[in-house]
Amino acid sequence: MRLIFEVLFLLIVIYYSYHYIILIAQMKKPALIPFDRTDLKTVRKFPQKSADAPVISKNKLGLTMYAVMLAFLIAMFIFGKYNMKFSWTYLYLLFIPLINAKDLLNVFAVYDDGFISGSKFVPWKKLKSFHFKKIDLNHKYYGYSQEVNEGYELILKTKMGSHSLVVTEEEMKETLASIFEEHVKND
Repeated sequence: MRLIFEVLFLLIVIYYSYHYIILIAQMKKPALIPFDRTDLKTVRKFPQKSADAPVISKNKLGLTMYAVMLAFLIAMFIFGKYNMKFSWTYLYLLFIPLINAKDLLNVFAVYDDGFISGSKFVPWKKLKSFHFKKIDLNHKYYGYSQEVNEGYELILKTKMGSHSLVVTEEEMKETLASIFEEHVKND
């Protein structure tokens, strides 16, 4: 039973480490969207503030926190492996920060081979559907700012979940809709 827990733990850590490496590799490439500062202001991962540029230099704190969480999990695994009094049932509580790691970065970017939403890169083949939801008086994002109140929530459905962001301009909404329609139809 202990071997099963160890293998499961290692698979989860490898999964998150792989996605971290993919994220860094994608952030080194030039993004299609956002192209400039204006695009950064029209797309928001969080309704409170504009998105950060999808480059490593602007996201050092979030990327460092992600790496520290992974290193901490690995250190706890090694500690638990060599300390027999360590209870493996408590080790899985350490995954709670990793589950919420998708919101570590305030980034949204579109690339040739997929998009970044938060701290997760999603290839086009995993995108199942998308839709825009008008932000009105009854919407959860209503009231953050005048730009958000007049905008749309873009919900991207993937094989493993969904990603949400706020689009504040009609032009950006049309641009994103055409890009996502092209990739949803192709798959």
